Amino acid sequence: MKLSHNRLAVIFNPMGGSAKSGTIDKLEAACRAQGIELVKLTTTADFGSAKRLSAKAVARRDIDAVIACGGDGTACQAAEGLFGSGIPLAVFPAGTGNLFARAFYASPDPVRFIAMIINGQPQPVDMVRLVSTDSIGIQQEQLFMVATGFGKISDAISFATPRMKRIFGKLTYGVRMLAASFRPNPVQYKLTPLLPDGQTDLQVKAVSVKASALFALSAVPPSMLALSRGCNASDGLLDVVAITATGFGSLLQFSARIASGRPDKSDNYYRMRVPAVRIETSSPVTPNIDGDPGRPTSSMELYVLPKAVQIIVS
Repeated sequence: MKLSHNRLAVIFNPMGGSAKSGTIDKLEAACRAQGIELVKLTTTADFGSAKRLSAKAVARRDIDAVIACGGDGTACQAAEGLFGSGIPLAVFPAGTGNLFARAFYASPDPVRFIAMIINGQPQPVDMVRLVSTDSIGIQQEQLFMVATGFGKISDAISFATPRMKRIFGKLTYGVRMLAASFRPNPVQYKLTPLLPDGQTDLQVKAVSVKASALFALSAVPPSMLALSRGCNASDGLLDVVAITATGFGSLLQFSARIASGRPDKSDNYYRMRVPAVRIETSSPVTPNIDGDPGRPTSSMELYVLPKAVQIIVS
């Protein structure tokens, strides 16, 4: 990538693990060795802080690329702030799940990571706009890059507390998902395919499924690859996957199918691939948006925004 200003910005939590482990200092040293200035932008506890910081980097007009150093929430917010700017994003994984970084194989070594930015070619990646009406009738809107999930099994991920993740790491997700599988509380979902402009696609009928979990995927990390083979982060399409197993036994059988790499061979699997979709539920669900909980809703629409942000990947 051609650097016009020899200046990168890094967005990070000054109280987070990346700062405490010396990662930011190592990134700065790697930049300095290449004659590049690293501008440090520190997040706050306010929601949307990373988005505002990346927008601030755009407004400076002297930043060649932005590094999001954190988890999926930081990466997604930073991308949202860069939306439409043409300034590329690189993600250094420093969270618990790091779904986005794992989906794009970002390198965790600071020296190689900076070399990746210098020598890499930015690639256009889709984002997805989630528009919903919450339980008190207020419209919510949020962008994401990897996936949003619904249902009790998905809640096991998004409602894991920061303290639990600090103590138990990724094990937190596995234990919570196993516990949720005993009482998954399935929900009825009505899925209506839409055209990119939001109009109903008259060529495709709405589908109703009862599912323990529903996922809308734009990109798939390696650990979830079997769930939606062929999912492409730059094809302008969204993969909507329903796990229709509704009890512990059937979920256990479905897990075996995932382990074998062929969940599509299970009777408890449903997928549609669309540019946009309306989702209506029999009871309120809380969207798990790239790992963070949204507002409870029974009605939402998702739209793919093709090639919305430039990403530098290894």
